[in-house]
Amino acid sequence: MKLLPKIICRTVGTAGMGLALFDAMKVGGQTSRNTSQATQGKYLEKLYFNNRTIENTSFVSNGMRHGTFNVLSSSPIASLWGRIKGWFQGTLCSLGNNLPIVACSAFALLSKGTMAKVGAIGTGLVLCYDILRNGLGFGKHNPMD
Repeated sequence: MKLLPKIICRTVGTAGMGLALFDAMKVGGQTSRNTSQATQGKYLEKLYFNNRTIENTSFVSNGMRHGTFNVLSSSPIASLWGRIKGWFQGTLCSLGNNLPIVACSAFALLSKGTMAKVGAIGTGLVLCYDILRNGLGFGKHNPMD
């Protein structure tokens, strides 16, 4: 393969993969924040109801229950676990949604000769389809019609 087609294929593949990974990181970050808040909320709700239910009238037991509630409610473990879980969910979901562009970009980057050209053309077609479909709205059913 000559030098110019090789440079074009690698550039198109890098651009497509960069767009897919950028989108995956942004979606992963947003899902991470949302999942972290939801996990922290569920954890605090469970702690609160465990703290508010009185099984006996012992002052020592009530003091221990309130003390453990105060320690556990300020723990960052639930929030951290929610962030990690949400980041993986969002990133993998976004990469799955962008699978055609990831596959075509990988062909353009990793293949040689004709397969690299096919991958670059496929990446270009997928990007054009995405611009026409999501950017300009061609082929979408308008709910107002």
